[in-house]
Amino acid sequence: MIILRFAINVAMRMTYTFLPAFARGAGLSVESMSSALSARELTALTAPIAGKASDRLGPLTIMSYGGLVAAAGLLIATLGAPGLIAGMLIFGFGRTAHQVAMGSWIGNVVAYERRGRATGLIELTWGGAALVGLPVAGLLIDGVAWWAPFSLLGVLALVSALRVRAQEPRRARQTNHEARKPHMTKTAVAALATNAAMTAAAQFLFLGHGLWLEDTYGLDTAEIGLAIVAVGAVEVIATMGSSRLTDRLGKRRSMLGGALLMTSALIVLAAYSSPPLWLGLLILVIAFLGFEYGIVSAIPLVSELDPGARAEMVGRAISISTVVRAVITLLATAIYVSQGFTMLMVVASGAGTIAVLLAAFFMVEPA
Repeated sequence: MIILRFAINVAMRMTYTFLPAFARGAGLSVESMSSALSARELTALTAPIAGKASDRLGPLTIMSYGGLVAAAGLLIATLGAPGLIAGMLIFGFGRTAHQVAMGSWIGNVVAYERRGRATGLIELTWGGAALVGLPVAGLLIDGVAWWAPFSLLGVLALVSALRVRAQEPRRARQTNHEARKPHMTKTAVAALATNAAMTAAAQFLFLGHGLWLEDTYGLDTAEIGLAIVAVGAVEVIATMGSSRLTDRLGKRRSMLGGALLMTSALIVLAAYSSPPLWLGLLILVIAFLGFEYGIVSAIPLVSELDPGARAEMVGRAISISTVVRAVITLLATAIYVSQGFTMLMVVASGAGTIAVLLAAFFMVEPA
């Protein structure tokens, strides 16, 4: 399960970090590549459907199917510009099903008071994607071809998804549970809104940081990949911290702390967008650290908003955040091209401030 999650996370992150390289290699403009990524994000609107299927058929079944679809999308993405666009869409559907089912599975088997630790351990794959996956992807792009990382990750996802499927007890595949719609209480609405605002702020940085490192510091693809190693190392630290601190401090307080740290870094980048390289990387690391800690803390909280419809509630959270990411994927590129990185960070800081206010004054820890 962790290997599958790692392959999916590397595939997600590398398309942002190496967006210019993939666009050039496939013969697409940066704007067209951004549109393809935006369409990929919109596939997560199917998250409530995946949640309903997971509640009825069992999360392991949907998790394995999602991994197989994601693997197919990655392999199709190697087939030039049309394949890249189609593959990103197919990958998006598989990733969504896998993510929803995984969140539901954790909620089912781990008690809420220990869920932050379990979630943090699995989500180490996100920071690990930057620490290990992105440098390897950058070297493959420079040394082999732009499509090489897609091939490697596709095979890895395929093998691990089949392994997850093989581990599921046969009787569990025949389970047919009753599913109902989740209750959208004020607590649930506030939690989903906070999660979406944090995602919005981070998405501006995800879309812009690769272009910023290339344009401001003249880094090539491999150098950008190596620079992101520092980001990945700190994200791993943040996730390990989340696995230990979130359960002790509370999920809501942890989300608030992460949002504060991320927003503070975004404000610094908005005020000083051309610092020395070492300082720019440090600020970037702090921003990603805050987001990683906050968003990992949000996962167990969302899974407890309505235990009777756990997977569909997780699906709604993913679906809402997806709409936000899809819109911002288009906006971020347009803002960067027309206004530059400074304005991009100004807008990101505004979204981060909204997340801080929501977490501080409107969110409530689930009982």
